[in-house]
Amino acid sequence: MEVLALIPNQYGHAPGQRGSIELWEKVLAPVGINIHYAPFETERLHEVLYRPGHYAIKVGEMVRAYVERIKLLGDLKRFDAVFVYREAALLGPAFLEKMVARRGVPIIYQLDDPLFVPYTSPSNGYLSYLKFFGKISDICRLAKVVMVNSSQIRDYVSQYNQNIWQVPSVVDTRQYVFRPEALEKQPDEVCIGWSGSPTTLVNIQVIAGALRKLAERVPHRVHLIGGTKFDLPGVNYVAQMWSAESEVDDLRKMQVGMVPLPVNEWNKRKFYMKTAQYMALGIPTVATSLGSNPEVIQHGVTGFLADSEAEWIEYLTILIKDHGLRASMSHAAAKVAKEKYSLEGNTQKIIEAFRAALN
Repeated sequence: MEVLALIPNQYGHAPGQRGSIELWEKVLAPVGINIHYAPFETERLHEVLYRPGHYAIKVGEMVRAYVERIKLLGDLKRFDAVFVYREAALLGPAFLEKMVARRGVPIIYQLDDPLFVPYTSPSNGYLSYLKFFGKISDICRLAKVVMVNSSQIRDYVSQYNQNIWQVPSVVDTRQYVFRPEALEKQPDEVCIGWSGSPTTLVNIQVIAGALRKLAERVPHRVHLIGGTKFDLPGVNYVAQMWSAESEVDDLRKMQVGMVPLPVNEWNKRKFYMKTAQYMALGIPTVATSLGSNPEVIQHGVTGFLADSEAEWIEYLTILIKDHGLRASMSHAAAKVAKEKYSLEGNTQKIIEAFRAALN
């Protein structure tokens, strides 16, 4: 089975792609499902897309990418199916997806973010509306198979398509290896940490007050990944930029993970990959109970769900002070992650979803 994968970003650069199709390829290729990648963004567009400004370059490169997409889709005879990750183009209506459907090639559509919820990008402002948020329902209708990663997104897709396969964003446990021996010695100071990106730095502000009060109550360290400047007065922290090469080693510095989230329509529907990554490494997590977190985290077993400043302070304090509880939660979290949120735990479902496109 030869599959053309229309991905929005350059290969290896986007967390969503790395945790889905780029990782799935490891189990698809051995059973004869071959993926041929076609990123929408050019290398130049990748350099400027998420930076403020540079609008002339962005528009020029978008047009260039769109033209190349049309040329590519003009002849699909070599492929048995077309896999669309999120959208075939970073802007515009579902023109390209309709182009594929008119040629009679089945579409496997992966929707792993609530792209049907309008949002404004921090780097591109109201130009985000050129993405045509309403096109997501059109793509769902056109697809032979739709793959989703959360119950909330499944509920949305079910309005337009019934051939839905729910596969969570998965962790490569060959890299995210749980090391139980690391739990044998209690650290001098427990490290609580957060990992994100420049676009999600604002999330840590949800618990700025809790972290400030926590600093006054119990000794601990704070390690933040994804930026170097956080507006956290009264909080002594170490910060660094995110790096794919060092991500696992950087996360291992933490004994407790944090996933604070602002309450909005986007976050209510999103799957939080970082929660699964923490758990795979045996890092108990305190998270806002939005999106996938209430399904992924077993409250009091693999981590805690916190919805108020008082709860954040309480649960972080417990995990900082109680080494035994941290250790038991660590084992439980790693076990659940391997069973439910790993590549091996979802291999058969991934293969069957692709094969379903030809049935």
